[in-house]
Formats: sequence, structure tokens, C-alpha cells
Amino acid sequence: MKDEFDDLLSILQDDDQPLPVARLKELSDLDSTHLSRLRTAWSSIPDKRRQRLIVELGRLADRSIEVTFERVNRFAMGDHLPEIRRRAIQNLWECDDLALAQPLMTVLCEDASAEVRAAAAAALGPYVFLGETEEIPAELLHRIEEALLGAYASDSAQAVRVSCLESLGYSSREEIPELIRSAYASGVEEVMRSALCAMGRSADDPWSPMVLAELTSASPALRLEAARAAGELELREAVPGLIDLLEDVHDDVRRAAIWSLGELGGDEAKAALARLAEEAKDEAEAALLEEALQNLDFVDGTHDLFLFNLDEPGDLST
Repeated sequence: MKDEFDDLLSILQDDDQPLPVARLKELSDLDSTHLSRLRTAWSSIPDKRRQRLIVELGRLADRSIEVTFERVNRFAMGDHLPEIRRRAIQNLWECDDLALAQPLMTVLCEDASAEVRAAAAAALGPYVFLGETEEIPAELLHRIEEALLGAYASDSAQAVRVSCLESLGYSSREEIPELIRSAYASGVEEVMRSALCAMGRSADDPWSPMVLAELTSASPALRLEAARAAGELELREAVPGLIDLLEDVHDDVRRAAIWSLGELGGDEAKAALARLAEEAKDEAEAALLEEALQNLDFVDGTHDLFLFNLDEPGDLST
């Protein structure tokens, strides 16, 4: 007798029926039996439907924390279509399972598609961060760094190399700063953007002159990365430049400036964000401003705690 899951698989395989988006949550957290049944049916789902299916699973997971399609995405990494492999890797952005690191390194080194290799390089970045915070074994961190460094040095695709550099931005290895400096000096916009991203992830003060300079770049992509990096590096001297970017014609740049001002705090940043919040008409931007203002209050409160020296109390008798 045909059950509901078999019915869903039949619909997925039938190109004459609309993709059942409302039922895709049934693919969440599949047990081994249902995953095996999906695997068996997978190749019978038309290519374009499989592509849309992976996209919709990513959207659904982003909208709801109650669903997880990790098992589907992990086997979809082996699909014959590069776009599906790339999307499946991107859908796994929240996965920190150590068992996924080796498959990602294999994809980085062996996949025929540069876009898929670049996605794997980006997905390895969080593992480098976890390694720097000693949350994964040092040996695994070393293998990941070596894979990224190897691909950065040898891969012919610029998209792969810049993704490797961005992930290596989290690393404290001594050779990384020179790679970042060389990339920034390249004069190639995509490579410079990647260098700025790596600068922000590095948490190193020496990058501040370059980040501050790019806040006024003629390139929206460079302004965007500089704005993000200013917040990540906690560059308080960037506040005036970030306030100027609140009027940028590009939404992404403006939103990056909002986020960073919320990270940096201070009266000047708070006044600028509050003023913009009063005028906000876009719901998404209004929500971002509210979140930034809340974070700013937390940052300022934390800063005040550090200023209050418990070893030298003031006159509390009055």
C-alpha cells in the first residue's frame, strides 16, 4: 500500500505536476529508511526539478529552525549536476559535523566544477574558525588549512582561490598575512574584495588603514567588504565613514554599515542609527536597524563595565 512518503516521491518524479513546495518539510530529518527511498527515486526526478528542489529546501531551512535537510543535502553533493552539488554545499552552511570536513576537502581538490570547488572552500571557513577557537582537533585544522593553501596556490580558477583566501582569513598561520597583502595589492577588484573579507576575519589591527581607505572606494563591492571588516575589526575610527555609508545608493553597502555601527557602538553611531530608524520605510531594513540599536546598547553597556574599575571605587557614600 502506498504511503504518504511514496506519494510525495511520485509527485517529485512527475514533471507534469507542480513541485509540492508545501510538502517539502516531509524531507526534514529523514531516517535511514526514508533517505534510502529518496536516494532510489532521486535519479528519476527530472534535472530541473531536482535543481529547484534543492533551492527550495535551502529557502525553507533558512525560514524555519524547525526543519533540517542535512541528510538530503549531503547525498546531493554527489549529484551529476554541478549546480545541485554547489547548492547542496551552500545549504550545509550551518553544519559543523566534523565528518563533513573530509568530503568538503575532497570536493575542493577533485570536483570538475570551479563553482563547486569554490563552494567547498567557503564551507571549510567555519571549520578553520572552530580550529582557531580549539573546538576541533588540531590535526584536522592542519589538514583543512593545507587543503585550502594547496588549492589557493594551484587552482586555476580565481573564484576558488578567493574563496580559499577568505576561509584562510580565520587562520593564525604565519603565511596568511602575506597572502592577504599580496591579494589586496593585486588591483583586481574581486581579489581585493576577498582580501578585505579575510582582513575582517583575521581580527588583526594592522589592516585598519586599508579598511578605512576602502570605505570611500569607487567600487560598491569594496565599500561593502570594508564596511563589514570595520565592524569585525572593531575600528571605532571608522564610525564617521560608516555613517556616511548610511546614505549609500547600494542597499547591501548601507546594510553592512548599519551592522557595523551596531557592533562599534558610541553616541555618534547611536544617533545616526536612531535617526535612520525613524525614517525607515523598508521593513527588512527597519528590522536590521532595530537589531543594530539593540546590539549597540549591549556593546556600550559592556564597554561601560570595562571602564568601571572595581579595584578603585569612586565615592559611593554620597
